[in-house]
Amino acid sequence: MNPTRSPAKPLGRRPAVEDFDVREHLLDTATRLFSECGIAATTVAQIASEAGVTSALVHYYFTNREKLLDAVADERLAPAAEFVWRPAVEDATSDPFALVHEFVARLFDVTDRMPWLPPLWLREIVNEGGLLRERMMRRIPFDNIKRFGSRVAHAQQDGTVNGNLEAMLLFNSVLALVMLPLATAKIWQNARGLPVIERDALRRHVIALLIGGMQPAPHAASAPAHARAQQQPKPPSGRRSRKDTGTGSPS
Repeated sequence: MNPTRSPAKPLGRRPAVEDFDVREHLLDTATRLFSECGIAATTVAQIASEAGVTSALVHYYFTNREKLLDAVADERLAPAAEFVWRPAVEDATSDPFALVHEFVARLFDVTDRMPWLPPLWLREIVNEGGLLRERMMRRIPFDNIKRFGSRVAHAQQDGTVNGNLEAMLLFNSVLALVMLPLATAKIWQNARGLPVIERDALRRHVIALLIGGMQPAPHAASAPAHARAQQQPKPPSGRRSRKDTGTGSPS
């Protein structure tokens, strides 16, 4: 036996490049197929074929389907969520307007680098019965969402943010305005007469809606006259004087 012999390699077709990370390649391939076809409709054999390896190699690295889904959640989705939320953790003094700008910028950044993210988010996390929903519920930074909502609520009390907004729903709005159009871009593009969704145009649109909606509501003086009348204080209740009733003292 040769003591210098290298460790046995897993069975399967080996990529030509020696330092090629097979596991990362398989995980990337599986994640992309899951976003395009759905997890339930994607088989290990399809992942192996698309990656140019055998099914045995997929099982070698991930053992079974559940371990593969754990890897997608831990190594692809959770880091993306952490990247988007980092400003809320690192800079506790940022005002909500600055944070919304940063959230939008980071969502466009991460979806540009991971174009599979919006359709996978819609298929397997938002959709009822999505096979990544429960996994992501354990990994979403809900404390950060609460912290951001509290920051918005404080700004509403100061009068710097529209008081009609629901503070805890604001990040949901950020997420939906960016992710939903990107997830449905192909459907939109195939519809007759509708323009292609351009990322720069979508970014301007999202910022305009969010920042415009966050601006403080107009002063009460600009409210309709009947609304102002309803806000006028009523005279104090009580027994009217004899003078008010037009009667005098008895003669």
